[in-house]
Amino acid sequence: MKILHTGDIHLDSPFTGLSPETAQKRRAELRAAFSDMIAYARTQSVDLLLIAGDLFDKNYVTRDTVALLRQEFSTLECPVVIAPGNHDPADDKSIWRKKDIFPENVHIFVSSTLSSFFFEKLNCRVYGYAFEEPSLRTCPLDGKTVENSSQINILCAHGDTASPISPYGPLPAGALESFGADYYALGHIHNPDAANAALTVPGAYCGCPEGRDFGETGVKGAVLVTLDKEHFQMEQIRFCRRIYEQRMLNADGAAEQGEILSTVRTLIQNAGFGEDVLLRITLQGSTSPELSIDTAALAKAAGEGLFHLEIRDETVPTWNADLLQQDHGMRGELYRVLLPRLESADAAQRETGSRALRYAMAALAGETLPLE
Repeated sequence: MKILHTGDIHLDSPFTGLSPETAQKRRAELRAAFSDMIAYARTQSVDLLLIAGDLFDKNYVTRDTVALLRQEFSTLECPVVIAPGNHDPADDKSIWRKKDIFPENVHIFVSSTLSSFFFEKLNCRVYGYAFEEPSLRTCPLDGKTVENSSQINILCAHGDTASPISPYGPLPAGALESFGADYYALGHIHNPDAANAALTVPGAYCGCPEGRDFGETGVKGAVLVTLDKEHFQMEQIRFCRRIYEQRMLNADGAAEQGEILSTVRTLIQNAGFGEDVLLRITLQGSTSPELSIDTAALAKAAGEGLFHLEIRDETVPTWNADLLQQDHGMRGELYRVLLPRLESADAAQRETGSRALRYAMAALAGETLPLE
């Protein structure tokens, strides 16, 4: 049988950090990615669609999103199984408990107690549970095993395999192994490579189908699973419209903004980034004390051809620390006052101290640097 395993879709996400217009476009693209997954399930004759939690970003769901789900699910001939997660729990006010919202082929877990749906044509039983509130501190699999090992048994669940004391549905390795499913369709972890590598059972975290911020970098999608009682095969299918990427850029020795602009453009060109990329570049290294980096202007000048470019400045000025430390005048005093910030382990503290020293030194020299 063929299964499309997805989750952590987070429909109606706010996409904070972007302009209102760009955020609105990203929300539309997230809906489009969801529609693409449904179309893929339909055209590939998928036997089962599994959604392992967090279909919505919050329990509040817009009418447009409900209409989209009703329309898309109704185009499928296969069963759809949904296990609500911590962002969209099946509490008393949730859409999951309302009648006549979704087509008959949609099956939803609404209790934090383990239960199942049996699909006779597939000889397949899908187990699962729902978050009933934003946290779930017990493991619903404790002491449980599949009812009939001759069937194909699947667990569709939102949970955390990384910590046995997680507030997000702990799924310890021992409980998963004892349960005895043929495939574990998991959700909750958006960047799943490390978590999947640590799994000791046949299954996967699907990750999210569309990155929503710079903590969710790289190509995103869903998992296509081919499964029988003897073995299973997984393939990651891309559905994301955009990709978030982060890069560090060494700006050592830069004396003017144009030098940094040239280096940023070279980085973008060499990486082959295009209009499907949201890119964050963090500038590091030591630069001229007289240089005040205008990150907004840099992003505007270098961002052509990208969907979004954000530049962060973590550079430090190349002061002669020994001379400033021995200076008994105003410059030396400024340096000594700001030194704890300049040497802080906190990047934000270092940036604040560096900028303060630049502005103060320029003022003492009778110069004015542009403020960001």
